[in-house]
Amino acid sequence: RERERERERKKEGEEEERERHTHSIYNSHDWRLEERHVRYCTTGERHELLGRERERSSCQSVLFVGKKDPLHSTRAHTHTRVMSKPPKMKPAMYYIGKGGVSQVSPEAANMSNEAHSPKTEIHTPKTEYNPAPHHKREAFATNGDRFVLVMVGLPARGKTYIANKIKRYFEFFHSAPTEVFNAGQTRRAMLGAKHMHDFFDPTNSEANKVRREIAEKTMDYLVDWLKSNNKDQALGRIAIYDATNTTRERRKWIIRRLSPALQSPGHLIFIESVCDDDVLVEQNIKSVKLTMPDYAGMDPDNAIVDFKQRIEHYATMYEPLDLKKDDLLSWIKMHNGGENLTMNRIKGFLPGRLVTLLTNLHTLPRPIYLSRHGRSVYNMQNRIGGDSNLSREGEHYAKLLAEYVENNILNPKNPFALNAKHARLYTSRMQRSIQTTKWIKHTVQPDGWVSMRPRRFAALDEIYAGKFDGMSPEEIQKQAPDEATRRHEDKLNYRYPRGESYADAIERVQLVALQLERHTDPVLVVAHNGIIRILYAYFKGLSREQAPHVEIPFGSVIELRPQCYTCPEEVMLLVESEQKEKKQGNHKKNRGSTRIQE
Repeated sequence: RERERERERKKEGEEEERERHTHSIYNSHDWRLEERHVRYCTTGERHELLGRERERSSCQSVLFVGKKDPLHSTRAHTHTRVMSKPPKMKPAMYYIGKGGVSQVSPEAANMSNEAHSPKTEIHTPKTEYNPAPHHKREAFATNGDRFVLVMVGLPARGKTYIANKIKRYFEFFHSAPTEVFNAGQTRRAMLGAKHMHDFFDPTNSEANKVRREIAEKTMDYLVDWLKSNNKDQALGRIAIYDATNTTRERRKWIIRRLSPALQSPGHLIFIESVCDDDVLVEQNIKSVKLTMPDYAGMDPDNAIVDFKQRIEHYATMYEPLDLKKDDLLSWIKMHNGGENLTMNRIKGFLPGRLVTLLTNLHTLPRPIYLSRHGRSVYNMQNRIGGDSNLSREGEHYAKLLAEYVENNILNPKNPFALNAKHARLYTSRMQRSIQTTKWIKHTVQPDGWVSMRPRRFAALDEIYAGKFDGMSPEEIQKQAPDEATRRHEDKLNYRYPRGESYADAIERVQLVALQLERHTDPVLVVAHNGIIRILYAYFKGLSREQAPHVEIPFGSVIELRPQCYTCPEEVMLLVESEQKEKKQGNHKKNRGSTRIQE
């Protein structure tokens, strides 16, 4: 028993000794500790450390030692140790101290316990490793693959809305060049507008010939776009052929035309929109079709009657996609605006992302509200990042926001959504975002629904500034002028050292954007400047490059109403900006065009 106790005491002593001493790092290639090998977590946690060559390097971990600042997010310093020595490697000793990382001899490593006590401050090694962003992005998410998506369905089934949403999603979140080729736009460009229902009558042989020419012309545009400025067809693209394509004969013709331009039959996907709900069809006609150039200046009632007759003409020759007759084709069928989905022969990454998008799409109108959090303590100190609380001005805005929610979202004067009482609330996990919504009431409705029930998303957290977290722009300019210059030159792709870039944030915000696409109820998103910029740019149809430069003022709520071709917005200023003259009362203004910072 005494020997066992002695062994236990010796083992505990060895563990304490390892924690006190500086540990060795073994590598056969004169290894230097770099920032990309460091991960962050809370104090006392250990995470696996990625080596430069995992198979040949030792298994490493990091011990985090740091102090928590009430106004600053907890960041930790690193202390590296070796868990196992790789075979046939010459040991190299490194000391981690205030001066960074320095190589020492094995004799010098045997220092006293006092020099390496837990009270000794341990600093993260400083490094120059921070690769410059790629300014010429010649590789896309579809590099080497060319997909063609063919819309199928009767008029007023949301085909054009779905096609535009697919284009927006792949361009913004996947950097995939996408283009929609609409047969109706080709018809208006060739023949002008003002075509009544008799032009689409299948018994009208002359009109049928013209419409066949329009379909061929639209297909020529599509094939030319796939091949234009595409040497050796190396760059992937996504083309969307937007037309009714209601007959099986027409779909066979499309396959024959596109087969030489595609790598395989699986790169041609048919997307059919089926709607048996008369209410949805009526709503689509009133919201979209009455604003078409064909019915400009026409009485709305007469326009509705004419368009319904056009639908009847297409219905007489409609042949939907079928599991038995079209089992060799790749296709997706949507029912009643996304109530259910049927798929056949869908495989691959981008087709999988397409399915994810379509499962969340619908054509119902609903408002989306975006707001920055109230001014925080760090905002008043002109510091970036952190997890500080709200300032007095921020607390004031939180109360005004609660009043706005009660009067405009839960009880709107002109209801735009199906059920305003089922409104939802999204926030980030940061304190300033949560505190901005603390005055909003969460009333239980008769059906059991809790209005404005808060949900916190990690994807809505502010862009992490890495080692610049908690610093002011002036401090960054003074300490790292090169980094400030690089960020100014390419704000989208610039990544903070040990932090994130706008491109990184776009990747994670994609999850929240899909949630917003899925909901049919009003949603209020209270998050941070960079995140609100991304969501605003996505729904407004802006490019990724424009997103970091969108102006989102403090103290305002932006109401978006996604539609087929546009996304109208309305901005309510609850608190006047410091740069403007202060006035009493609420200030309401409309923005017809997006305001982009110079």
